[in-house]
Amino acid sequence: MADPSLQSLCCLTTSNRSQQYQLLELHQSAYYGLSLASAIVGFLGSVYQLNLRYAAPFPRYQYFNVGLRGNNILFWLALADTFAAFGLIIRSTGWFVSQNWSTHAMSSPMNPTFCAIISGWIQFSYTSSHLWTLVYAVDVRRITFDQPFAAPVYHFSAWGGAIILCTVGLTMLYFPGNGYDTFVKLLPNHVATYLPLVSTCLACPFLFMSAFRQAEISLTRRYARYTTTERRLVESLKLKFILIVSVFYLCWMPNIVNGLVLWISWYKLPVTWVLANWYLMALLNPLQGVFNIMLYRIPKRRQPRSQLRGWFASVQIRKTEPQEETPLLL
Repeated sequence: MADPSLQSLCCLTTSNRSQQYQLLELHQSAYYGLSLASAIVGFLGSVYQLNLRYAAPFPRYQYFNVGLRGNNILFWLALADTFAAFGLIIRSTGWFVSQNWSTHAMSSPMNPTFCAIISGWIQFSYTSSHLWTLVYAVDVRRITFDQPFAAPVYHFSAWGGAIILCTVGLTMLYFPGNGYDTFVKLLPNHVATYLPLVSTCLACPFLFMSAFRQAEISLTRRYARYTTTERRLVESLKLKFILIVSVFYLCWMPNIVNGLVLWISWYKLPVTWVLANWYLMALLNPLQGVFNIMLYRIPKRRQPRSQLRGWFASVQIRKTEPQEETPLLL
């Protein structure tokens, strides 16, 4: 589960724990087990994607194959999901081990320092995952307008944007002795977490719709017609991208709802509903890596064994060829 509320619990003690977070702390093996199981499934799905999606080369010619463009972006998206799922596995395991310890004791596996580090890693990974999803939608639109692949800009936007947002949010949250009110300490981290998520949710549908309209225009100009064949092609693309947006909403809409409820009902939280939503987030957030396998096209795998056999065969042929000092025709 990727939620700033959990990061806020890392440094709470008996003296500074607010009433809201006393109610929201989850010391239940069922929650730990669900979070760990979902994280393991998501991790395996992301690793499977990385195994199939090799990092395709970037030719100097920027208008290269559309499949290569998408494959490169999805490789980095799968890598970000892998980092996040790995962090969730570590944190969930730490929760399990720490059940018999004093929660905030320094000897505990989930002491404040480790909790803050692993929670920051999860936030960075999922923030970059959201931004890579947004980058994918942007590049789909750029493809329909015949615009080049801007790899450096994409990497800076995804990784750099995640670093900047997480640094600002976590610094305000964990910096000691700033004397700010609890609301002020928590607000920047929540904004840093939800800004890329909400931006991706809002921007992706509009980017894909713009790409669809331009694809229809491009097909009409290229073939001087727009028949059933072209219409079916566009409709299949629409269905694919509708599923991509729907699955993203499915995995992350509970987080957005949780943030709205948390801030709207700050002084009177519906605790039962919030806890149920937390279980839903623990289940759905890591499964994005699994759903992406079904949504995005997997490129054909290279066959190193076949290539190796071909290389040995060519070597064997060269060895059996007659070795002569003078050509026969001379």
